[in-house]
Amino acid sequence: MIDGIPQTGSRDGSRQLNSILLSMIDRIEVVSGATSIYGSGATGGIINIITKKGGDEALSFETKLGLTSGNNFKGDALAYEASQNVSFNQDRIKGNLGVGYVKRGEIQDSRGDRIGPEVAQTDRQDTQTLDVNGQLTWNISDQQHLTVGAQYYNDEQDSDYGPDYGQGLSVIFRGATPSLKALKGLQLEDQPRTKRWSTHAQYNHNDVLGQSLTLEAYYRKEQARWFPTAVSLPHPQLPLPTRSIPVVMQSNTDINIWGSRLALQKDFKVADRALGLSYGLDFENEKNGQEGQRYDTNTFIASNGLNHQATKNYAMGPDVQIAKLGAFIQANYAVTDRINLQTGVRHERINSDVSDSTPYPESIVADFDPSYTAKSLKGGEVKHNATLFNLGGVYHLNDTQQIFANFSQGFSIPDVQRMLRDVPASFVVTSNNIDPIKVNNYELGWRLQEQKGLNLGLTAFYNDSDKSVRFNAAPNFNIEVIDTDERIYGLEANVKYAISDMWNMGGTIAYTRGQFKNILGDWQELDATRVSPLKGTLFSEWQFADNINLRVQTLAIGGTDQAAKDYVNPLNDRSIRKPAEIKGFAIVDVITSAKVGPGRLGFGVYNVWNTDYKTVFSQAVAPTYGAISSLAAQGRSYGLTYTLKY
Repeated sequence: MIDGIPQTGSRDGSRQLNSILLSMIDRIEVVSGATSIYGSGATGGIINIITKKGGDEALSFETKLGLTSGNNFKGDALAYEASQNVSFNQDRIKGNLGVGYVKRGEIQDSRGDRIGPEVAQTDRQDTQTLDVNGQLTWNISDQQHLTVGAQYYNDEQDSDYGPDYGQGLSVIFRGATPSLKALKGLQLEDQPRTKRWSTHAQYNHNDVLGQSLTLEAYYRKEQARWFPTAVSLPHPQLPLPTRSIPVVMQSNTDINIWGSRLALQKDFKVADRALGLSYGLDFENEKNGQEGQRYDTNTFIASNGLNHQATKNYAMGPDVQIAKLGAFIQANYAVTDRINLQTGVRHERINSDVSDSTPYPESIVADFDPSYTAKSLKGGEVKHNATLFNLGGVYHLNDTQQIFANFSQGFSIPDVQRMLRDVPASFVVTSNNIDPIKVNNYELGWRLQEQKGLNLGLTAFYNDSDKSVRFNAAPNFNIEVIDTDERIYGLEANVKYAISDMWNMGGTIAYTRGQFKNILGDWQELDATRVSPLKGTLFSEWQFADNINLRVQTLAIGGTDQAAKDYVNPLNDRSIRKPAEIKGFAIVDVITSAKVGPGRLGFGVYNVWNTDYKTVFSQAVAPTYGAISSLAAQGRSYGLTYTLKY
């Protein structure tokens, strides 16, 4: 969410965090567990990004300039950042307008070499990002205010480098081991991008029949484009011996979402205790579609995968319109001075309207063989509904310690458009074939919160569902929802200790496991695309005299081969893609800042020891996208910023 407005839809393009620049953000709030107030898409919790708002001053400015470099300080490896925020507060109107721009060059590995392009989900090399974000609040009266906001965000790549597919495209056609190098000479007019427009409005009235009223409306348009991918397209109509042809396709998604929310809040006294009640309705309408730009295969092969000449567009899956309607009520009650309870109910209805379409393999084969008539996928309507509950409590052991327990339920549908992209024309679109996913969340924890000194937290969680989302192995590589039990559980701990007024230390650790029941009824491990490996962080920060700050932080990831071992077991389910073995790593960053002149100078060294490693993502997706996506992570880099507030 951004400023309380949902940012995730049913169509998942994996671009949720590529939607706003850091210079536009004031803070980030994280709430674990589902809640009745928010519906589909919030099954595990909420991340709410709060943007900068108008302050108390009549007029104020913040200017930030930044420079980032790789370890060898090449000009091609520099990234430039500039942002300007203007805040004002004039009588009953206040607001903020921010503009941020970032231009990035190459990203280098620990050896100082340019990292190869990520051809599956794209990367941030040679990109330019523009973010314009504004918000205006009008205090109509002491009891009413209206807030409107808008954003334009564009992140687009313009690179001369392509992947090394090996001599004669041996990586694609013969499964050769890729060099993972970047080759100069890429000719691609339409390169990867993320573009979005959004606007929202919120009206608040503090006294409507003795209740607080909130009305919200929002609209968001997103367009995303990926790097072209070469695949072997199978079809029974194609000639022997392979019954397949090579095709080069580039995916483009177009998502339009609008929604509204009405919420009322009332505080009561029950048995002389405070009871807070929130209830209301929300509605969201989403339209999404996906196209594939095909490129000339002969030109692609002749250039060893560097030259892309566009030929024809194809629909990649049907257009889908999804309407979500929810009604909710949430209550908070102070049972005693030490016990607080919260509970809620949400009823949600989700209707998906799937249009008639022609699967892109059918269209491509019809172009290849004019005697063949492409078959169509008949659309249909998919309807689902669910009533969800949550219950939680906090017991205050004393002024600084609490224990808490929560139960909540979440409800969502899978990515319908993506699911139907790869199905055959004979697939029947019905509510029985596209199942929703209902998740039960359980949480138990303890926390210690001292104003000065020690802060500790320990949480155990367990989530279960009778459905599991599966990404099947080759040659299908399709997504489906399986009727089988799934569970995810783990422990999380955090600590922060103020050793003195000038010195803080702390860290976190998270251990997560997940399994699904295979065809034999045994629990089989989920892989790292679904469940994160063991993760730990440590930090130490100092505040010295003369307003100088220093922070040293460490991120450590534990290795795991549990899912890979389960896959090798001949008694377990082999229809899923082969999970990757994850190798652990640890990196250290050092960040400092000091007041210099009228502003503040910041300097950071990231991956201080220039560790050679691969991110969890790069390791986990190798079985799916191939070794060419298993790229090295960024080596040592340096960042310099200067921020001026006036």
